[in-house]
Amino acid sequence: MGVLKNSRTGNYYIRVKYHNKSYEKVIGKDKRTAEIALNEIQQDIRLAKLAGQDWEGFKKLQRATRPKTFAEAANDYVEERANYKASSIRTYRSILDKYLLPAFGSTALKQLTESQLRRYQVKLSASLSPKRVNNIMQLFSSICDQEVRAGKLDRNPIKAVRPLQEPKVKIDPLSEDELMLALSHIEPHYLPFFATLAFTGARPNELKALRWTDIDWVKEIISISKGRVRGVEGLPKTRSGERLIPMTVQVKAVLKKLQASKLRSKDGYVFVEPDGHPLAEHLDRIWTRALKRAGLRHRPSYQLRHTFATQAIIRGLPVPYIAKILGHSTIDSLVRNYTGWIDGYTKENNDKLLKAFNDMAIPQPKVVQLKKGGLKGGSLDQAFSENLTSSASPGNWRRGRDSNPRCAFGTDSLSRTAR
Repeated sequence: MGVLKNSRTGNYYIRVKYHNKSYEKVIGKDKRTAEIALNEIQQDIRLAKLAGQDWEGFKKLQRATRPKTFAEAANDYVEERANYKASSIRTYRSILDKYLLPAFGSTALKQLTESQLRRYQVKLSASLSPKRVNNIMQLFSSICDQEVRAGKLDRNPIKAVRPLQEPKVKIDPLSEDELMLALSHIEPHYLPFFATLAFTGARPNELKALRWTDIDWVKEIISISKGRVRGVEGLPKTRSGERLIPMTVQVKAVLKKLQASKLRSKDGYVFVEPDGHPLAEHLDRIWTRALKRAGLRHRPSYQLRHTFATQAIIRGLPVPYIAKILGHSTIDSLVRNYTGWIDGYTKENNDKLLKAFNDMAIPQPKVVQLKKGGLKGGSLDQAFSENLTSSASPGNWRRGRDSNPRCAFGTDSLSRTAR
């Protein structure tokens, strides 16, 4: 259901789905009147459903016979995801209103072409990052996929358009010394928040939603089960985002001190503004000021999550465990983003590498002495035969597959490695 506008006539009309069939009614130039008419129809349908009756109002509407437009498909897509996180719906609406609807809103779905979409992708990439462009095109693809599943579209035209290559996520963590220096310059009221970020690896929105009831002082763990984005609380970013994080001594110390203070939130939030209200969206400015006072180059506060991950890796914690603490469903993301730190260039690992190859020595080549007569009489063949026979004695070559006298890093060795 929705209020739509005919771009050719300028009239607003309502579109209603009932028993999997679409019906329309032209209202006029006033959008508000169309919205009131749609609300009345929705109310009538609800009342009929509660009474166990069929809604007869559809008989006063006309069947939608004209081709479905992208705007109508987009409206259906968003409405059918009403149970999604508010932040996700807000993102969909923003992308549609700013990019997709102005470009394709009045276009019939079946008239959309691959060439048209490729040109639009090129146009977007002139002013937007590859990641942003891909997000916009992905929403377009999801809307078309829904229409394909409903049988309203034969194929998704965007499937033939290759996504733009995105740059690798920038991992720019602080060193241990830089972290301590930065935290020492944080405004005192906000120190517990940034210290907890640094020593738990939690996402900022997860700590903004943290309540005192989420902390188990006996087991010394923090339960992450929600996030708070732009004042709206919802589920974590992913299902694996629901997790338990052990409290380090640093986190336990700052939270105990915070609990002992008189500042309280009526909603039970752990981290609040000085007036007791939930944390606002200005925390990056506080972090930036701290870095400037400390004489450190700027990095977003989200790098504290990367700082925790890299410090955990450097200290030898198992990669699967770190991934679980960070809220990743698999280790793939961790391995991809933190390759430079996993089994990195620490002295301990350098020592392990040297010891691993200590007992291996490169053999000295044996000189082949040719007998008098040069190449006549097969003397060269005989010389090689004698040399290889002596080399094949126990201790020089292993039996089995390695009995073939080749260089230790020759073809046979390489082929086994490739397998």
